[in-house]
Amino acid sequence: MRRRTTGFALAVALMALAAVAVPGAASLDGSTAPAAQSGGFTDIAAADNHIEECAAEPPADFADPDGGNDVIGWVDGFWYNEPIDIDTSDGLNDTELADLSARATARVEAIRCLAAVDGTPPVQIQTREEFQDNQTGTYANVSQKNRLVDNARFETTLMISSEEDSIDVREQNRGTTVGGFYSFAENRIVIVTDDPENFLISEQTLAQEVGHAIQDQQFNLTRLVGETTDQDLGYEGLVEGDMNLVDQRYQQACDQGLWNEPCVSESNDGGGGGGGGPANWGLYLQSFQPYSEGPPFIQSIYEEEGWDAIDAMYDNPPESALYSMFPETHGEVELADVEVSDRSNDQWQRITYEDEVDYDSLGPSNIAGMFMATTYDAQQPIIDPQSFLNTTASGEVSSTQPLIYAHPETEGWRGDRLYTYRNGNETGTVWSVEWASAEDAQPFVESYNELASIRGGEAVEEYENTYRFGENSAWDMALTIVPDGSTVTVVTAPTVEDLTAVHDIQLVESQESTPTATETPTPTATETPTPTETSTATETPMSEDTSTATETPEDSDDDGAGFGVLAGVLAVTLTALLARRR
Repeated sequence: MRRRTTGFALAVALMALAAVAVPGAASLDGSTAPAAQSGGFTDIAAADNHIEECAAEPPADFADPDGGNDVIGWVDGFWYNEPIDIDTSDGLNDTELADLSARATARVEAIRCLAAVDGTPPVQIQTREEFQDNQTGTYANVSQKNRLVDNARFETTLMISSEEDSIDVREQNRGTTVGGFYSFAENRIVIVTDDPENFLISEQTLAQEVGHAIQDQQFNLTRLVGETTDQDLGYEGLVEGDMNLVDQRYQQACDQGLWNEPCVSESNDGGGGGGGGPANWGLYLQSFQPYSEGPPFIQSIYEEEGWDAIDAMYDNPPESALYSMFPETHGEVELADVEVSDRSNDQWQRITYEDEVDYDSLGPSNIAGMFMATTYDAQQPIIDPQSFLNTTASGEVSSTQPLIYAHPETEGWRGDRLYTYRNGNETGTVWSVEWASAEDAQPFVESYNELASIRGGEAVEEYENTYRFGENSAWDMALTIVPDGSTVTVVTAPTVEDLTAVHDIQLVESQESTPTATETPTPTATETPTPTETSTATETPMSEDTSTATETPEDSDDDGAGFGVLAGVLAVTLTALLARRR
């Protein structure tokens, strides 16, 4: 979805609605096998209902209907089950691509009961190199102020180091993981191919993007731009959950041969490629949450109340990722109104914006992402990968909900605000996180300490939960975690002495002369299922344009050289998850 993501004022509009395709799965011995549904997420693409009753019945000769594009199941000259004349042996020419796009749109209509009243937007195929070249301008105009805020945010969550520039990392992530996007501003779809010699595309990716175009025509998605990261991810839980559920039904119908002719795949042998693994796993994982948990969230509502209830949600969208992560909270739990007074000294100023909120709310998906990422980028799991990889009874990673973000570290989250402060070009942050209870806050505090240790933080003797990052770390700062009942306050600053200058707070004095950092478990050789096909998440571009991007998985033949056994297997798993969610 389109995201302003507040750290940037946010001049950062998420340009791309990511169409996340459904991953397949591999068994533990590496052989491929169809992915089973995850627990509680039933297969809704059964032969008797992949087409809804709302779809019109095509005439025997596939004649055009009198109602034109208002007729559900017919778009721009094609019925959803109408044969098309295409030859995929040498890629797709412009006419074939236009015909395939129109029929894919008609099929999405017939599944989702929404009409593409304005037809199918123009569809273009780009090579990954072309796409990456075009991204440069997207990120080129980020102001120094917004760059400082964005970098400070990712340093606070220990996702992107002080040695890196978060804007560059965002650009790299997007360039390698996006498989296609729908541009709201330009009303066009771009599909990214990794095979410039053979311009084929995945029909599933195409269906995802034309689906976003239908959503935009019906609900005007440009109004769903959140003020914070978490609000955007809440909206994406609806938008991406809705269309990824449709996309899964579409692909299941392809896999089961329920359409009148085979679906087009990205390569003649049915395989799929990807642009490679993400430059940053934490950034990728936080963005992937709506793609993994949005579909079961939407399906549960669909099964009880039908598509009309989903349509109504666009007038009252979920305001946080909490509701798709913990569906039982939707309509039951109100978010806390977190307030953080400015308690900095005269040398530090809180960064403010005109006509924009001055804070970001990162939300529970960011919290899960920061703790899950160490499995991949440090080979030191904080959250057991066996608990966040959603495996089926057969030991495969689910193709419909591959990752689980509901963990003790996120359960009980009720709100947060992160403010950034500056002293010249130096930055500090204050992140206040509210929990349902002090008990709910404890796993977050414990895992944050473990994360700080993994990232090279050295425990400060005088204070508990306080770390100095120096020569042995890629981070250059100090950090303290101060629990107070149901509230946890995280403060970062250039030095330990600056922590109370950024935020006048009582640091927790050490109960021992030398507190020891939390020990980090050594990765074991536990085998974890690895999907061979995958899903991809939406990255957040830095542009005022609005579009939807589909992220792409990597090939699953990466041997994970240099990784521990577990980490290598898991890296392949999520690399694969990048592959088909475009």
